[in-house]
Formats: sequence, C-alpha cells, structure tokens
Amino acid sequence: MHITDITFHRGAGLLRLCTDGAQEGWAAGATAAAAEAIDAVYRPLLLGGTPWERERLWQRLRQAGRAAGLPPSTWGLVDIALWDLLGKAQGLPVYRVIGGFRDRVPAYLRGTPGVGMEAAAHEALAARDAGFWGYGFAAAGRSHADLRQLRQAVGGEFRLLCDGAGLDLEGALALGRGLEEIDAHWFAEPLRDDDLTGLQQLADALDLPVVAGAFAGASLQLATRALSTRAVDRLRATLPTAGGITDVLKLARGAEALGLNCEIDWDRQGSPHAAAQLLAAVRNAEFFAADPADRPGHPALLPLALAGGELHLPAAPGLGVQLADPTSAV
Repeated sequence: MHITDITFHRGAGLLRLCTDGAQEGWAAGATAAAAEAIDAVYRPLLLGGTPWERERLWQRLRQAGRAAGLPPSTWGLVDIALWDLLGKAQGLPVYRVIGGFRDRVPAYLRGTPGVGMEAAAHEALAARDAGFWGYGFAAAGRSHADLRQLRQAVGGEFRLLCDGAGLDLEGALALGRGLEEIDAHWFAEPLRDDDLTGLQQLADALDLPVVAGAFAGASLQLATRALSTRAVDRLRATLPTAGGITDVLKLARGAEALGLNCEIDWDRQGSPHAAAQLLAAVRNAEFFAADPADRPGHPALLPLALAGGELHLPAAPGLGVQLADPTSAV
C-alpha cells in the first residue's frame, strides 16, 4: 500500500491520504489554508510512502514543516491521517494499534465560552445530572464569590476544571487560591503561553494541580524539561495544535516515565477522534473533553458516542471518522 495523492474534502474539513489500495487515511479539522500548505510542502515527502514507515515520515514531516515555518498543526494533521491509514491497514482501531488501555474514557463537559456564572452553574448542574465526571469553565472574570456559587450549585463531589485565564502571575495566584477554596480539580493554562518561569512559581505556590502545555509549542524537549523540573504539575497536549498523534504520544510516554499525567485535549476547530484514540491508548490522562449537545461538531461528520458520562471508543478500524453522508466522499 503506497500513498498516491493528497486531497482535501472541503465540505467535511477532511485531509485525505489516497493510496493504490482500497483504504484512505483521514484527518478531520483541516482548513483550506492548511491543506494548501500541506500539499505544497509535504506532498514530495509523502508520495510513494507507506503507513508502515509512519515514524520515518513523521520525522521528515516535522523537519520540513519547521524549516518552512509551518505550525505543528500542519504536520499534525498529516500524522493523524497516517495513523488512520495504519489502523485501517491492520483492521484495528488506532488505540489498539498503539497498545490499547481501555475502550471507554471518562468525560467532562466543556462549558460554553463567555457565559455568565448563572448560566455556567446551570450547565454544570446539567452535566452532573447527565453523568459527566466534571465541568470545565473559563476563568476570565470569575471572582471568588462566583467560584463559591458554582461549587454550591453542583455540590462537593463533582469535579470543576478551570481553564485558560491567560493572567499575570499575581492574578493567577489570587484566582488559584479561590480555586483551592472550592476544591477545583485543576487550573489549566493559567498564564501567558511563554511564561514558563511564572508557571513554575505558580505550581510551587499552589496545592491545586497546574496543567499547561501551550508554552512548549512544537518543542518536545522543552515540554519534557518542564516536566522533569516540575515547572508544571501536569502537561497538556492539544491536537492538532501541538502536532499529531506521534508528537502527543511521545509526550505522554515521557510524562508517564516521570510518574506524571499528560492531559490530552482537542482543538474546537478540529476533530475529537484523534484525542479519543490517544486517551484510550494511554494510562496517564484522565478525561475526554466533550462539547455540549448543542455544539455537536462538524455537521458532515458523525459524532463520537457518549453515554453515562463516558466516551465509548469506535470499533471501526482507524480513527473511526465517518461521514454523515458516505456518498459525499467520492
């Protein structure tokens, strides 16, 4: 099986690796601009390649992408499609190709961005009652009184996960104290992306786990160093922003060797399928980040199955990405 072409399904946002066989490798969440850059830079490296040399191709893609000044999401999308193709070639879901740790993953509900505290409390309560393991909310503009209101709404056992404040160190420390007061589960990406020193000071000052990964960009070495020096309590890797399945798998294995978690997330502009497969393959990540039912994802793609607050992994070979209208793929 050899790769013969790279195409883009604009209607579904699918990057497609075509082969001389019956299978294709798909990666959802691609934009027209990303597909154009991928075609221009990576096509010569991919044509004639096979899914059995995925690691070698990843190394070449990453090197070429960095030399061309492309973001990690570009080689990440190609890498995701290569894993999809490899799984299909073996007749197995990707998580079983990697090794397979579980076939269902606890999920928390990602709150609607920008909602007020009353609406957030309503969402969190609905998430708890639907069986989700937690509720994620944005920290921007939240006072300590707001946090206490949210905790009071859902009770003491339900997990509350705070995300993405982008604060300075003083503001993050003050908010972190409020999050500790309500026994929040974690504080993710609290500072500006480049403030690694501030992250280390924050992690040292708070008992609450500080989770971050945006500071690392495409640097596996920087992320690993941050873990080994305990600059963060847990690493977070977002697909495809941080790269592909290979990038994130390397980070997760490195974190596991240090006895730490690597929380795996997915970009709202992308597809959850790659994150779901990785979460099912590694032990040291807690939750799948699920969007509310009124934001079901790309309408051209079938959503992943959620039941009782858990993500159920697709049994289909590859990533399990399926078009709502299969005839639109041809």
